[in-house]
Amino acid sequence: MLTEKFDAYGEVLPAAARDGRETGRTASAVLGRVGKLAFWLLVVVIVAARVIWYPAAPAFDVGSASTPKQAITR
Repeated sequence: MLTEKFDAYGEVLPAAARDGRETGRTASAVLGRVGKLAFWLLVVVIVAARVIWYPAAPAFDVGSASTPKQAITR
């Protein structure tokens, strides 16, 4: 969909500026992409480290009610 582009004073920009060439990315757009990539890479590394070094099973022994290790009486 073609739309008219205007400058800061409301004048229509010349057609030469809209000849279909792709404009270069600004530095802030590139840095935004790099920042998002670094964030998600850090998330993946943290989750992978959590999976590798910490087991999913609990570290303590869960006893059953039929074989109590100690009886509490009053």
